[in-house]
Amino acid sequence: MAPKDLFRPSERGLSVWQRTYQAALKEADTIKLFKLVEVAEAEVRTRQSELEGSLDHHSERQALQEAVASLLVVKRDRLKYAQQYFPE
Repeated sequence: MAPKDLFRPSERGLSVWQRTYQAALKEADTIKLFKLVEVAEAEVRTRQSELEGSLDHHSERQALQEAVASLLVVKRDRLKYAQQYFPE
């Protein structure tokens, strides 16, 4: 049985994880960016958990993986996280 669709679209047609992810990518203020990255990562991980066991949502799964990778780049390049937190 497929899980209930948990995509949770917002008023603009984007899901919660997509809105927080996009907000993090657009934020210029470093202090706000730090918090937005935390929130976006939590939303992405939550959505990944919701999709666990589902055979559907292939494009969304791919987008979630890409979001995780992009947020790591933001943490490394814009927030200057120490290199030790990023495996080669």
